[in-house]
Amino acid sequence: MLNAMLETLAVPFALAFAAALAVWAVRLRVHGLAVALGITAGLIAGQVAIQGWPALPPNGAIDKLWWLALLGGALGLGLPRLADDKQRRAVSVGALALAAVWIGWPRLMIPDVAAWLTGALLVAAGVWALSRVERAGSPGGALLLLVGGAAAAGVAFYGSSYSMAQVNLVLIAALAGAMAGAGAAPAGLGAAGRMAATLPLFGLIAILAFYTRAAPFALLLLLPVFLVEGALASWPPLGRLAGAAGERMRGARLLVVIGLALVPACAAVAVAYWQSGPLYF
Repeated sequence: MLNAMLETLAVPFALAFAAALAVWAVRLRVHGLAVALGITAGLIAGQVAIQGWPALPPNGAIDKLWWLALLGGALGLGLPRLADDKQRRAVSVGALALAAVWIGWPRLMIPDVAAWLTGALLVAAGVWALSRVERAGSPGGALLLLVGGAAAAGVAFYGSSYSMAQVNLVLIAALAGAMAGAGAAPAGLGAAGRMAATLPLFGLIAILAFYTRAAPFALLLLLPVFLVEGALASWPPLGRLAGAAGERMRGARLLVVIGLALVPACAAVAVAYWQSGPLYF
């Protein structure tokens, strides 16, 4: 199973790397465009490797993920053109609300009060997390997205199935490949790359919340992963610790960020494991 997983993840990583590198090489380095296109290409490649070519138009929630990446990249290109923070926030809220409705429509159309409440909580949490990722320092919240996505894969494995965990890891592989191809690790994802990664990750978490037995508390514990940078700014002891580490060794501040993010990430997976039933492959 491990070998099959690694082979499956190699495809989206490689294609995302190649696409991002090609865009970066021709100097289309506008607001993270290379990362956004790399993520989209990687998601398509991963879906083809797992399930075959995605249906057009999409007829399932998984089929919609790469469309969300494409939408996120397009919106991300336009966000820096909006000088008003309120306008940028409105666009982000609209994008997350659209993603939640599109993913959860089969349940929202019933109508189901619990589903609508779930959707509202998802959007609120997504907007809050995205605002923190936007403010994150170098590398622009990319590491927080990687940690959060990996934790979501663990929650998916214990709360849904191996297949759902695999789809989560495909997104992480695509993001990692795009970052590597575009050299994004030191420079940040850019608005387009950040939105292209955030919308499909939000879509995956929405799938877990709407359609699976994933523990709600485990999903809730994913939120603090994206608040680490904000905690460093608002809690002086943590900020001083990260600052001192960064002064002593290059990259040490990022290790502090990862270490703090891993606490809620591991807690989310632990709760999912504790509340899990039989696993389905």
